[in-house]
Amino acid sequence: MIDEEQLTELTAWLAGAGLAGEPELALVIGFCERVVAAGLPVARARVLIDTLDPVHEGRVFRWGYDASVPPEQEYGRTTEIVASGTVEPAFVPDASAAAAWLSGPFYRMRETGESLLWRRIPAADETEFNVLPDLRADGFTDYVAIINRFAAEGSIGEMDCVYSSWATKDSHGFRDEHVAALQRMMPFLALAIKSVALTRMTGTLMQTYLGRDAGRRVLSGRIVRGVADRIDAVLWFSDLRGFTRITVPRRSMSSPCSTTMPMSLSRHFRSRVATFSSSWATARWLFLRPTIGDAPAMPPLLPP
Repeated sequence: MIDEEQLTELTAWLAGAGLAGEPELALVIGFCERVVAAGLPVARARVLIDTLDPVHEGRVFRWGYDASVPPEQEYGRTTEIVASGTVEPAFVPDASAAAAWLSGPFYRMRETGESLLWRRIPAADETEFNVLPDLRADGFTDYVAIINRFAAEGSIGEMDCVYSSWATKDSHGFRDEHVAALQRMMPFLALAIKSVALTRMTGTLMQTYLGRDAGRRVLSGRIVRGVADRIDAVLWFSDLRGFTRITVPRRSMSSPCSTTMPMSLSRHFRSRVATFSSSWATARWLFLRPTIGDAPAMPPLLPP
């Protein structure tokens, strides 16, 4: 029997934890412990949210897994990225990661527009989704996947929903009221996680495009026009030997310069910055502007 009073208390806890900026993993753990106490036979949970990050596509948070599985983890991109004006992909995802996404329940749900997927275990067709055989092998009897979508006005890039999956080992599986309770409570958890993830994403974007020190200053409120700070900095000028020889083989028929060349430049300069910045301990941050001939290539601010 579900304790409705405890579920009501859970909504209040989620609101307070979200306003307090509790980490996403703490939100997931607290949610799972409380729904179990309220009478839901949840034995394993997984919550995912995409983000805007120069390296990772999103983060996953787990509860009820084996100790060998990290409870919190960043995951890589699962789709190709093609720069504007080119046909050549600037990023190609790992083949196994892309295959796992395409054969998983969330991809199906995104394609069909479904918000709920419910499968008994063992399933009639275990080849339907890659997760089903593993769940059966681990002794689970039921599986539910939920997507809580954001409105277009509330989406930023790929951060347009919260994915969650729930599994039980109860011999009777989930009952209708259990699944209904999860559907009813998940929007509160999704909103709390979105709030915390947006704060994290803002910090990442500030550091990526402004630099670590400048990003911190902006986020602390130092954005008034005309207010400046005196800082220590390093200006580094250098030339890349054999630049023409390196770039000519990479040129593309569809673009004056292949997208792989700026990426190679970025990796080269980052390795140099890592070496130099370790010696320049007094520098607050390092402004790096690699150039191609007379044209600026990629002007990142790279903190030491």
